[in-house]
Amino acid sequence: MEIFLRYMGDPGFQISVADSAGVHQSTVSRTIDYVSKIIFEKVSDWIKYPNSPEEIMEAKSLWQKSFTFPVVIGAIDCSHITIEKLKIHGDEYVNRKGIASINVQATCNVKEIFTSVDASWLELVHDSRILKNSNIYPTLVQNNWQMTLLGDSEYALAPWLLTPYRNPQNDEENYYNLQYSKI
Repeated sequence: MEIFLRYMGDPGFQISVADSAGVHQSTVSRTIDYVSKIIFEKVSDWIKYPNSPEEIMEAKSLWQKSFTFPVVIGAIDCSHITIEKLKIHGDEYVNRKGIASINVQATCNVKEIFTSVDASWLELVHDSRILKNSNIYPTLVQNNWQMTLLGDSEYALAPWLLTPYRNPQNDEENYYNLQYSKI
């Protein structure tokens, strides 16, 4: 949230939006403030990670109907979202490619609906570190083997996180990676 507010509060960003919309920067500032407050009030209604045994069972059941992976409740990944470089603290957001970005981690369910979003990290943070510091991590660890997520090879393999084989050595591992890639 801090990154979002810092970005939206940047006068350069607001002036650019104001010029494009043909309004004063103060109007953009008030509008961003108003809309941001409403969004943050509603986000827990829109983005829900399964925490209760009933929600976990429902997520697993829906996933099992669509794919062959047992006990999976969703997928996880990080993505670098490009932003306009801020005038203040802007260098903190420049990634290894020289582009200003925010590293956003998200999970989704079988219906491709977000179940968690963490946009509180700058680019130079590894996906596994973001996961270990996220609000979903305790739920994953506490429900060891009762539910799993699918993640890419940027994540460390764990009992509750399945990743593809980096170098499959046999037919079973190749089949696993094939099924994984279909998802």
